[in-house]
Amino acid sequence: MNADHERFADWDSAYVLGALSPAERREYEGHLETCERCRRAVEELAPMPGLLARLTPERAEALLDDGEGVDAKPAPRPELLAAVRHEARRRRIRRTRLRYAVAAAAGAVALTAVVVPIGLTRTPPGVEVVAFETVAEVPVTATAELTPVAWGTRIDLDCTYESDGTDADAPQEGWSYALYVVDRDGTRRELSSWRASPGATARLEAGTAVDLDDIASLEIRAVASGDMLLLGTPD
Repeated sequence: MNADHERFADWDSAYVLGALSPAERREYEGHLETCERCRRAVEELAPMPGLLARLTPERAEALLDDGEGVDAKPAPRPELLAAVRHEARRRRIRRTRLRYAVAAAAGAVALTAVVVPIGLTRTPPGVEVVAFETVAEVPVTATAELTPVAWGTRIDLDCTYESDGTDADAPQEGWSYALYVVDRDGTRRELSSWRASPGATARLEAGTAVDLDDIASLEIRAVASGDMLLLGTPD
């Protein structure tokens, strides 16, 4: 067992549910590289976001109360109900934080699109940087950082809509774009969508169960038409 295990022992569910801050997430991922016990815990909890998305606290309480008054069935377990409520409360807190920070959000697993100033970042070890190629005449550029993690691949995307002063026809709310991942079998999955406005950069944090080595390409498409605008190919 890793010497730091006790410190990170209860971070697994917060990591899977996306409740850690970016700094905490990177710190925990560094710990996962050397702690087999925590890696197993994350793998076991990987289905939790999908299950919790289907189960409301009210429904969980109703299920636990179904057997009330029937002697042949055990009484509801308070600790199970408390756990469900705890996870639901954590998700509500997470959503509240994102509501104030996020410009647009969509996707299958906990992801965000935020309009931010363009800045310089350091690429952590093990991260693959993908520069997108433009395949349509649009003033958009994008780069992505792909990080292998226990549950698949984390994708950090910066997408910039350049402004040349001729954006009068741009919708007030911006253009809607979507990010797709294509695996080596040719299966295409939508990961997220967001709105791009002239002169702004959208920073997107997304995730996919596809392992980094199995990703054939990333695509940015226009939501309205489905046309591909940019293509990124990992090495």
